[in-house]
Amino acid sequence: MRIHDRYILKQFWRNVAIGIVAFVVIYVTVDVNENIDDYIDHHAAFLDVASYYIFMVPWILVLISPVAVLLSTIFSFGKLSRDNELTAFIASGVSLVRIALPVIVSAFMVSLIILGMNELVVPKTNRAAGRVKTINIEKKREKRSKRFKMNFHYQGENNWMYYAQRYDIKLKTLTEAVVQKYNGSNLVKRIDARRGVWDGSKWVFLNGAVREFDQSGEKVEPFKKLEMPELRERPEDFSKEEIDPEDMNYAQLKNYIDKLRRGGGPVDKYLVDLHFKFSFPFISLIFAVIGVALSSAKMKPSMATGFGMTLMISFTYYGILRIGQALGHSGVIQPFLGAWIGNLIFLVVGVVLLYRANR
Repeated sequence: MRIHDRYILKQFWRNVAIGIVAFVVIYVTVDVNENIDDYIDHHAAFLDVASYYIFMVPWILVLISPVAVLLSTIFSFGKLSRDNELTAFIASGVSLVRIALPVIVSAFMVSLIILGMNELVVPKTNRAAGRVKTINIEKKREKRSKRFKMNFHYQGENNWMYYAQRYDIKLKTLTEAVVQKYNGSNLVKRIDARRGVWDGSKWVFLNGAVREFDQSGEKVEPFKKLEMPELRERPEDFSKEEIDPEDMNYAQLKNYIDKLRRGGGPVDKYLVDLHFKFSFPFISLIFAVIGVALSSAKMKPSMATGFGMTLMISFTYYGILRIGQALGHSGVIQPFLGAWIGNLIFLVVGVVLLYRANR
């Protein structure tokens, strides 16, 4: 590593750290001000509120790290440009791309860190933050039970849907069960039973009726015992912890989408979210390219100008990002494009700007 690489990296990482701390403090301060009335109304303890925000920090870091990278890049290269150090580097035969290489590599490292946090840390800490807010702050009773699942519902494979007043995890029993079979959006079969039990190899329903629907109408057949070996769901499927798709990591969400697809459910919304888990972390790398290009232009940006450019670029990106997600969720565009459209647009802009600045 050359001397000027270490010199640039020192400024870059110092500015990244300052930016991250500043943005985290701003985010928490704004959020506290918006929710202070709720905290007071619920008589929330200071430690509970503090715990909530501590658990939220990983998610906040993921959200604001790309902005901190952009701000740091503009500040670092803006200072080099204002002090004519950038001109000296280029005059000595070093290209702008080579000068920016340590920052671009560092931004790629930040992208990988964000990707890792999204997979390993954020889903767990978000669920912990949700529990603290619901139970400790809002004083609501925890809905989960280690043994029972109340108002149980589950989307199974082959277009089967399960509903039950209660599912007993220990006894593997459904109480007041309703199992429905769909063909597309049409209900073709419904099983109502007082109980559904797992006999070790299949589901057996007791004391109920089977309703079958076709063009001629409805056919009802009561039963005392009905064995359903065609149901592929097992007790361990029902006993798994229910996780909101927004709090799933990539593997969990992919499995959820596969199950939903086998069950005939819509998956476009979740496919967008799945692709987004890869697209968003790499905006840090793209922001670094844009930051280098803008701060190396002939018009040397001041710190105020650099901060203004950071806000404008960030708001524009997040706006395009949300539009792409909305279009992907509604099926107007392909899920992959919905998740990546912001990155693709800004990548093209960044490469063009860097090419022109390097000429």
